[in-house]
Amino acid sequence: MLNIEKSRFLSGKKLILLALMQALIILNVRGQSLLGYVHEEVESGHEPLIGASVFWLGTTIGAATDIEGKFSIAEPEKYPAKLVASFVGYSSDTITVKNNKKEIEIRLKQSVQLGEVVVSERQAGSSFKLLDPVIAENISSHELGKAACCNLSESFETNASVDVVMTDAVSGAKKIQMLGLDGVYTQIQAENVPLIRGLSSNYGMGFIPGTWIESIQIIKGPGSVSNGYESMVGQINLEYFKPDQAEKLFVNVYGSMGGRVEANIQSGHVFNEKVGMNINVHASSVFRENDMNKDGFLDMPRSQQYNLMNRWMITHKRLEFQLVLHGLYDDKIGGQLGFKPSQGIHSDSPYGIRITNRLANVHTKTGYIVPNVSDFSIALITNWRYHDQHSYFGFKSYDGVQKTVNTNLIFLKRFNQDKHTLKAGLNFNMDDYQEAFNDSAFGRQELVPGAYAEYTYVIKQKFSVVGGFRADYNSKYGWFYTPRLHMKYNPTDKTVLRLTGGRGYRSSNVFAENSSLMASSRKVNVLEALNPEVSWNYGVSASHQFSVLGKPASVYTSFYRTDFENQVVLDLDAGTQKINVYNLKGASYSNSLQSEITYEPVKRFEVKVAYKWNDVWMHTGTTMRRKALLMQHKFLTTLSYATNFNKWQFDLSMNVNGPSRIPSTSSNPEEYQLPAASPWHAMLNLQVTKRFKWFDLYVGAENLTNFRQKNAIIAANDPYGPFFDASLIWGSQMGINPYLGLRYRLK
Repeated sequence: MLNIEKSRFLSGKKLILLALMQALIILNVRGQSLLGYVHEEVESGHEPLIGASVFWLGTTIGAATDIEGKFSIAEPEKYPAKLVASFVGYSSDTITVKNNKKEIEIRLKQSVQLGEVVVSERQAGSSFKLLDPVIAENISSHELGKAACCNLSESFETNASVDVVMTDAVSGAKKIQMLGLDGVYTQIQAENVPLIRGLSSNYGMGFIPGTWIESIQIIKGPGSVSNGYESMVGQINLEYFKPDQAEKLFVNVYGSMGGRVEANIQSGHVFNEKVGMNINVHASSVFRENDMNKDGFLDMPRSQQYNLMNRWMITHKRLEFQLVLHGLYDDKIGGQLGFKPSQGIHSDSPYGIRITNRLANVHTKTGYIVPNVSDFSIALITNWRYHDQHSYFGFKSYDGVQKTVNTNLIFLKRFNQDKHTLKAGLNFNMDDYQEAFNDSAFGRQELVPGAYAEYTYVIKQKFSVVGGFRADYNSKYGWFYTPRLHMKYNPTDKTVLRLTGGRGYRSSNVFAENSSLMASSRKVNVLEALNPEVSWNYGVSASHQFSVLGKPASVYTSFYRTDFENQVVLDLDAGTQKINVYNLKGASYSNSLQSEITYEPVKRFEVKVAYKWNDVWMHTGTTMRRKALLMQHKFLTTLSYATNFNKWQFDLSMNVNGPSRIPSTSSNPEEYQLPAASPWHAMLNLQVTKRFKWFDLYVGAENLTNFRQKNAIIAANDPYGPFFDASLIWGSQMGINPYLGLRYRLK
């Protein structure tokens, strides 16, 4: 253990806000529009760019180009105004518009290709890609601003594809679930660089401030082989703000009734056409001791976090280089009221927890467009990470150190006007873990060189197929072979059908990935040497855009199945005093169905209704059981309305969550027993934003239904006894949590 110095850690008004929102929703103020075109500048002239983004600098007013490269965008508050056009793989352009008396023409030049090219047919806060062979949902920074979104774990509150749940009732850690499976089976990256894995699996969702994120892409099913073999059920990729996208100065401050305060300061500067830089600074703290359910434990640990990121971009002719530096310190203190780390842990002291994370990360991207060879580029991505974690939960302790190196060399060649694309590459990963759980120390090192190739064939706006294969040699487990296939067919220009399938692998990190092992008196028994997890994932989806009474609408439906060849099982059904960990004996599978309808009955008023069904089973012991602590049904409804020029914005989201199976506690004394399943329950969030010339003011409240899980901690009155268990968590512990925030922009 490290010796770290002591840390310091509306009823009537709500009705008025709801009434005001309902009154403003019926308004339909229409403004004039500015028309224009975005073209690609080529040697033979110019070609229209489909799906290019166009927006007024310093606002959230935007549009996207159609199949002719044409756009229509609402006028700014006043002229002159700066109009920005951007498209992935092209250099952005900013022009000054003095009036709307003539159409605007913008021409973009191709830049270095460093990542995936994703094309959107129309701009929206959250939208599915109609032209991409791989099903991808894009969440923009505008969508992220509809909720408190203080960090990545809160970025999916208005999204039906990803669920965020608590890992236990004492640490405050959150994890995602996708296609009915834990987030460790989803590959989470930042700009195609590994982000949350290993030691960051439990707490890393809280390490990425929401204001840093420019957009999030969610891919269901196995993704591109160029990103590795660890994408088993999906990929989540973040894009941070780049120097040419960031404000000269952006400040966000936030405070909640729960005692959470935070500040974000971000600045971007382009020195000249070759060099740009931005810096992001974050500091946050939870200083208040909350115990809304009166069980004697903090609902959320006291905490301090300091977070810094610095990016440099250098462009010279055909070469582009990026350097990103990231450092973090995060300290959490929780447990029973009155616990002080300086007192230590003993049987007569309050039960306490402390979790300290230190992280340093450096990654680079180098891209080069090869001269005299049409549409051929090379990119090299490197990543170095050091992460140490020290924690204790009462008498249980876990310390870990992770050292990771990733490199990825990518070759990209396009043929016949992008009809054919070949991507190939070489990569190398090194993971070194040194861990200690209680009195046991153990370590593991994996060296994994690999190679891959991926071919894309496209018939314009009609059919496309992406087939990929990679082979990797793991120094601990041997060869991994990863085939993947994605197909897309457009029966009409508004309808898309997709089919996908592929294989995935991962090495488990049992203690680093499961803080629930720490949050109880259960004894952890690792019964055998654990093998890599292996799964096959298959999926089909359909999306369609249409009109209802002349207003735009869309519908999306998907079904995915995951079958495991091997899975590391955490058996909570083995008994109430133990957790057995072993390789899968028998079958394990997941079926996930999702349907979603979006409709805009009135201009700037968007309604989204979604339903998700998860049917997940696995063998634990000798019995096939439904996966524990997983919601089988979920309904999501979001309402979003903005007045003209986005002066006011109102956002309401409601989740109705179905039952979860709770592992049997029938052998406990009667007062420590739980029901077999959780009840249906609803969560309601509301936010109102007022935009001024230089800043936004937003006010909201989370969990307006004030729903809280009863008996979230078993035997809370005897935390050192044999029946103490804070790992059987399925609902919220915090009640109504009002908050207030301000966003300031210096353009």
